[in-house]
Amino acid sequence: MRGQVAVVTGAAKGIGAAVALELARAGAELVLYDLAEPGATADAVRALGGEASAAVLDVTDRDTVGQALGALPRIDVLVTSAGVYGEPIPIVDMADAEMDRVLGVNVKGALWTIRAALPALRRDGGGRVVCLGSAAGEVGGVASGPQYVASKGAVHAMVKWLARTEAVNGVAANAVAPGAVDTDMIAGKGYDGGYCPLGRLGTPQDVAAVVAFLCTPGAGYMTGTVVDVNGGFHMG
Repeated sequence: MRGQVAVVTGAAKGIGAAVALELARAGAELVLYDLAEPGATADAVRALGGEASAAVLDVTDRDTVGQALGALPRIDVLVTSAGVYGEPIPIVDMADAEMDRVLGVNVKGALWTIRAALPALRRDGGGRVVCLGSAAGEVGGVASGPQYVASKGAVHAMVKWLARTEAVNGVAANAVAPGAVDTDMIAGKGYDGGYCPLGRLGTPQDVAAVVAFLCTPGAGYMTGTVVDVNGGFHMG
């Protein structure tokens, strides 16, 4: 990936930070965004000998996202990792604010980011998009709420739409659907490794390795797919 520019949202920690480091190891130059300051991830990239810039960005702010990504002269890879968890609140008890919070970040945030990046991705023969979905969006959730399940199912559908509509422009789009991954997002929520055949929680690195592969020429004939990384919990 040397000479390529990769944009990663949700890059301050967890899966997004791990993805940034994997792409840096592959030689990409990183542009990192997060609602929290992603500077520590940029420092880690530089410690590997890579190049990175970092900025605070709210992916739900359509205009700000458009300005930030629209100012970039080149984007070869986009990874939408920004996301929030949805507590298992019964739909009959769910407030509008909670529904709007989860769908706003996980669905609209990804859409605004993709929209802003598309002009650059279409240049020079097209680029690659990888969106972070979830096994919850495939099986209906286990310990997550309907708002989260709906948001991740929407991400999977969005990737297929993008793959179909942008193939003519050379843009490929795929999603990765993790199971429970040992990050702050699920801390204290009762997940353990017993739910899947491999008998452990996933790590951010488990997911990042697959995301990074989808960003490379080795995945050149893959588009419109949702790749399961869940320890065998869901065998699609």
